[in-house]
Amino acid sequence: MNRRSPPWGAIEAFIVAARTGGFRDAAEKLGLSPSAFSRRIQALEEHIGVQLFDRSGPSPQLTAAGRRYLLRLEPGYQALRAATEWMAPDPAHRPLRVGISQSLAISWLLPRLHRFQTREPGIELILQTRSGDIDLLGGAADVGILFGDGQWRHLVSEPLMAVTAEVVCAERLAYDLPPPARIEDLPRHRLLEAVYPANQWRDWFHWAGQPSWSGQERLRFDSLQVLYEAAARGLGIALGVRPLVTPFLESGRLAVAFPGTWAIPGHYHIATAPGRRHDRAVQVFWQWLKEEAAGAKKTPA
Repeated sequence: MNRRSPPWGAIEAFIVAARTGGFRDAAEKLGLSPSAFSRRIQALEEHIGVQLFDRSGPSPQLTAAGRRYLLRLEPGYQALRAATEWMAPDPAHRPLRVGISQSLAISWLLPRLHRFQTREPGIELILQTRSGDIDLLGGAADVGILFGDGQWRHLVSEPLMAVTAEVVCAERLAYDLPPPARIEDLPRHRLLEAVYPANQWRDWFHWAGQPSWSGQERLRFDSLQVLYEAAARGLGIALGVRPLVTPFLESGRLAVAFPGTWAIPGHYHIATAPGRRHDRAVQVFWQWLKEEAAGAKKTPA
């Protein structure tokens, strides 16, 4: 039976880690979180059935098997990269690949995208939506919108917009929380929670000056769009993150259930690899995003 080749991302992670001598620096070079990077290495080791790194010391070291594997892999890796660069069309004539989370694309970018297409008809976009990390340094996208503190050492980034959250629920549940709503009323309802970013309810309770309710029923989702859809159907209360929840509030499918707006630490950032920052398409899209974000602070989309 033919054995499937390991994923390209796992091979690249292994080679970059072997070159840099550490998982953290290698993860930053690929624009990945440390946990996502470790999962790629683990997946490769499980695929070939061999331990490639000795993790017993302060930093991972290649095992003897890892050194043999690197010796065989590296020439092929270099050949693949060179062939891809040779075949790739001129950056000035190929589509601009935009990495963005599905939730942000649906709620914020898509309602505005017609304005970019009208303004720049010669720039074709490919939206690459995903729930995990956007691999900008590895070439998966040319430009991305990332959430965090902006401390990505190997990327060029600029803050795009702040993020806030409010307690929201379906309108019919809002009748059970008549104004002025009290925090004591919230435990009667199921909490809807995102898998990532984790612990937002815990952080919200801390911000509100209340202990978290450890015994309360919770339902978790890996997509904020699905989470808000569940809230709109009355399955519980949620932390509505703006701008992601804004369309649900504007349509009346969700209502603010509790007073107070929590400023979530971090911002959405525009980001790209240093070598692509001066590409014309990246510059044009970057500037347009900044203008749209600035306009969103004044008027709704």
